[in-house]
Amino acid sequence: MEYKPEYTKEEIDEMVNWFTSHTFEKEMDMGHGVYICDVEQAIAPLMHMAKTQYENRNYSGAIHFLSLIRDELVKQNKVTGEK
Repeated sequence: MEYKPEYTKEEIDEMVNWFTSHTFEKEMDMGHGVYICDVEQAIAPLMHMAKTQYENRNYSGAIHFLSLIRDELVKQNKVTGEK
């Protein structure tokens, strides 16, 4: 998903549903010096923030980062299945 200053509830719901319905490897390197040692712990607060603050433009960067994590998990074949 490309960066947007605002996200709809439907977009957030779709993203959160994707994370909650898939399993993925614990660690991942996103490149450019970004290494996530525990993906589950990293996405939990991001998903909570996305669900509660999606209408606030100040949080659009963090929501976009959540979508980047999802895209990288898929790109790097780190999605291990569906729950």
